[in-house]
Order: sequence, then structure tokens, then C-alpha cells
Amino acid sequence: MKDPKFLLTENLNKLAKFLRFMGYDAAVYKSISFDNMIRIAEKDKRIILTRSVKQSKSKKQFRRIFIKSDNHISQIKELKDVIRYNEDNTFTRCGECNKKLFEIIKTKVKGLVPEFVFETQTEFKICRYCGKFFWKGTHYKEIQRDLAEIFFH
Repeated sequence: MKDPKFLLTENLNKLAKFLRFMGYDAAVYKSISFDNMIRIAEKDKRIILTRSVKQSKSKKQFRRIFIKSDNHISQIKELKDVIRYNEDNTFTRCGECNKKLFEIIKTKVKGLVPEFVFETQTEFKICRYCGKFFWKGTHYKEIQRDLAEIFFH
């Protein structure tokens, strides 16, 4: 089964980041009209996630999920019927720009990440689109804990 792809309204940026951390393609387009959003979602086979009651009740035909909560952890819980937690997929997408991440040899990040991080971490990933580096630090552990809480308790 192919993982769903999402298009989120701008007020769901934190949810988008969390979905990306889980490995989901979660796009957010800034300042686009609702009609353009529907057009993009249809073309890219995406499900629109929105907090807008008006958008969620639109008569237009498109796949959508109305997100009730304003808390990203609760929002992930609302999506449990369409997403699943797969640890192998976590941290495979950039939390900022949604592009795939690639492993990078540790020696290539020397001087590009904080010294403490370089000394204490062994694995690094890079987003070739925006240039950000990623590693499994405290933020990673917090997100793993949150995901385990959501999906296994």
C-alpha cells in the first residue's frame, strides 16, 4: 500500500513538520487560493488537511480531512486511520522543505555542525535542496517518544 501524500493549509505547519519527520510527503504552499490548493492536490494525488470548517464542508470534490485540534500531537492522533508509524521511515524527509534526506559521511560535516554534535554523533543526513543537516540528537529522541506515545499507548 502506497503511503498517502498530504497538502496542508498554512496554519498546520507544525503538523506538516511532524508528518515529514514520520516520512510522509507533507506539502504546504504559502499564500495560495483554495481553488489552487484543490488543483494541486488533485494533480499530485494529495489529501488536503485543513482546520477550516468552510473548506472541509465545500461542495467541491476533493479528498480532505478536517483537523479539529490545534495541538500537533492531537492532530496526529486524528490521522491514525490514514497514517501508520514505521520507524524505518522516520527522518527520511526534511522537516523544513519536505524533500528527501540523504546520508552524508561524517567527515564531510566537520565545521558545518556544532562541534559537540560532531563529536557525539556518528550518523548525519543532509537535505540537498535546502542544505540543512540532520542527526539523531535530543529533538529526535523527543519525537520518537511522542510517536511511541501516540501509536503504542
